[in-house]
Amino acid sequence: MRITRSARSSTVAIAVLAIGALMTLTAGAAPQPAGCEPERFKIVLDVGHTVENQGATSARGVKEYVFNLRLAKEMESALKDAGFAQTHLFITHGATRAQLFTRPERANALGADLFVSIHHNDVQERYKSKWKYEGQTQSYSDTFSGHSLFVSRENARFSDSLDFGHLLGLELKARGLVYTRHHLEDVPGERRQLLDPEGGVYRYDRLVVLMHTKMPALLVETGIIVNRADELVLESPERRALFTSAMVAAVQTFCGTQQAKLSPRLTRSRK
Repeated sequence: MRITRSARSSTVAIAVLAIGALMTLTAGAAPQPAGCEPERFKIVLDVGHTVENQGATSARGVKEYVFNLRLAKEMESALKDAGFAQTHLFITHGATRAQLFTRPERANALGADLFVSIHHNDVQERYKSKWKYEGQTQSYSDTFSGHSLFVSRENARFSDSLDFGHLLGLELKARGLVYTRHHLEDVPGERRQLLDPEGGVYRYDRLVVLMHTKMPALLVETGIIVNRADELVLESPERRALFTSAMVAAVQTFCGTQQAKLSPRLTRSRK
């Protein structure tokens, strides 16, 4: 999607993000944390939704899947550049609910160490209004802004999932990004429990991709694409670079802690 003249109002915000992106991408070249062997750490980046069922529609009529796929590909590239050669991009097909179960099945068969599902957020219909964009009537809501992270208590590795969510949340916070609090709203479809107020990690137990994965799993809503200002920022390479660098940093730390937990077992098994 092209950025029109209406994007000029966000020029200052994007410039700030660009500076932060340069700083964090430089930091991403730092040595791996002690205990992390990235070449042994298997990561699944799950592209939310499918070509046949593309998810939410942005304030300017762009489907969520477009945002998800683009960001996931950039994360894949950045993680591989950081040494995580076993980073797997999952692109799933299908229009029915069955495709949701395919994702954890593939991740479990792969023996992944971490599963991250990439999405962009919508809001409840009650918060939406109508506007005209390029001659088309679109829905939007400028009420809420920010990212959100979800874990499930039904996940076999819930504690580790929450740990990774906390790490990612802190990395995002360090880059000046703020999580949305609209999932706390007392309306049907929300009322989510905020498990980690510092990192912005919510509880969402019945998400299929989190329930059925056997490894630590996190669902990431990168931003709210029905927010007109947020959509333009999420469209920018600088904003994607910030989120990507936060993901790499969080994975590096998590890799170290996870492999450190395994080290004593490996040592004992060799005796």
